[in-house]
Amino acid sequence: MLLYIIDGFNLVHKIPSVKSSDIPQLELIYYIKNNKLTGSRNNKVVIVFDGALQPEAKRDAEFEIVFSGEFSADDLIKARIDKIKNSKYPLSEVIVVSDDREIRDYAKKQGAISERTVDFIKPKGTANRSDSKDISYPLQKEITDELRKIWLKE
Repeated sequence: MLLYIIDGFNLVHKIPSVKSSDIPQLELIYYIKNNKLTGSRNNKVVIVFDGALQPEAKRDAEFEIVFSGEFSADDLIKARIDKIKNSKYPLSEVIVVSDDREIRDYAKKQGAISERTVDFIKPKGTANRSDSKDISYPLQKEITDELRKIWLKE
C-alpha cells in the first residue's frame, strides 16, 4: 500500500478546471479520485494545503486533508515525512508530490519517492508520445526476425 503526500496548492495551480473552482480544495479531491491518480483505493492519500481550515473541503472519508494554519504546508510535509521515518511504515512506499525542489530533495534524502505535479497528473500506463516512435507492423516483424536470427541463431 502506497502513501501519497501531496502539496495541495502546487497541484491546484497545475489543473485549470480545479484552479478556477470556487472551492479548489474540494475540486482537487474530486479530480484526483475521478482520474484515479493515486491508483488503488487502498492507497492512502494526505493532501496538505497552506492556510486556514476550509470546512467544506475537510469532509472526505478516503483522503486525509490537512490545512497548515499558521505553519507552511512545506513544514507540515517535512514533519509528516519525519513522523513516518520514525514509524515502521517503509519510506520506500511514500510518494511526495510537490513542485518545491526543497521538499522533493528532502523526501528523497529520507528515502521517500518524490514526484513533480506534472508527472503526477500525467495519465498512468500510457506511453509518452514524444518518446515513442510509430513503427509499422511490417517493420516490427522485420526487426523481430532480425533479432531472432541474432539471438536464437535461427
